[in-house]
Amino acid sequence: MKTPFPIPYCLNVHPAANWREVKRALSTHALAVKQLVASHRPFPLSLHVGYKTALELASPRRLEAFRAWLQDHDCFVAGVNAFPFGDFHSPAVKAAVYRPDWRSSDRLAYSLLVARLLAALIPAGATATLTTVPGGWLPDWTTAADRHRALENLARAAAGCRDVFETTGRRIRIAVEPEPGCAWQLFDPTVEAAGPEIGWCLDACHAAVEFRPLARLPWKRIARVQLSAAIECDNVPAARAALAPFAEPRYLHQTRASLDGEIVGSWPDLAPALKDLPKLPAQTVVRTHYHVPLTWDGNGPLRSTRANLTPAFFRQAKKTFCEVETYTLEVVPRALRPRSLAQAIAGELAWAAARYGCSSSTKRKIVSPGLA
Repeated sequence: MKTPFPIPYCLNVHPAANWREVKRALSTHALAVKQLVASHRPFPLSLHVGYKTALELASPRRLEAFRAWLQDHDCFVAGVNAFPFGDFHSPAVKAAVYRPDWRSSDRLAYSLLVARLLAALIPAGATATLTTVPGGWLPDWTTAADRHRALENLARAAAGCRDVFETTGRRIRIAVEPEPGCAWQLFDPTVEAAGPEIGWCLDACHAAVEFRPLARLPWKRIARVQLSAAIECDNVPAARAALAPFAEPRYLHQTRASLDGEIVGSWPDLAPALKDLPKLPAQTVVRTHYHVPLTWDGNGPLRSTRANLTPAFFRQAKKTFCEVETYTLEVVPRALRPRSLAQAIAGELAWAAARYGCSSSTKRKIVSPGLA
């Protein structure tokens, strides 16, 4: 039996507002990436489906057709991104990506639907994860009851995953993915208390923005790792000028500033940060929640935090489920957009696989994306 390629990429880089868009992404982009990195090996997919799309996929006929497609193309579903409930590629997503949050019965219903779909797509006896929002966007939570209601719904989701296991023999875990400015922080024990089905999704970009070190992590509590990198720079005029084109209208780009190991500035998005940063010392280090390709090592005064993904980090990360998640390739400044989306994604996967100690079965040279 052929060894599968070790790392999927998260398909949230592609539009997925309905099942038709997901099918287009699979047939157009995922297969092109497979041809570049795993032409003769099974290829894992980290599927992305919002609530509407999940409802469409739940049709028995459509689900069976998708299983057949996976078999025909030597692909398999390794996990699901169930973070964005709605259209992740609408013109303005921003904080709406966290809504409905875990206070809502809609978030609970969506998560349980995805858990059942995932169980229907993985082999008997297998374990897989779905990612979810870290409670919600903290400014939306105004009372103590908000946190209580959200944790109750998360506990119901954990119980639902236990029901799935008892019914199907497939174990589904919910990987809570913390982001800067959200209600649930990484390794919060009250979140974990919702049930053993609850784990954490460690996104390396998010951790970097929060200036969280990646050494000596409690790896047993981590159910999923997203291999990603943020933008970093010193607080000097040239760096701020280079950073300004990255302020864009679709996604939130939470920004933090650190001086002498202490966070001295915190903003919900890049645009307000750029207005305030001139007030801080030049030696301040600035990091922005902007997923840049793992193949990009920086440009001028801008740096990537990919150096945080050390060999020691990979030795631990490879023991759990890892994926590459760079979803910003459509919104980076136009001059930096890759000419080929498949080549850009394949380049990141090859970069990560090399650090896994694996090689990719490429038929042609993989070139770096346009971020150079």
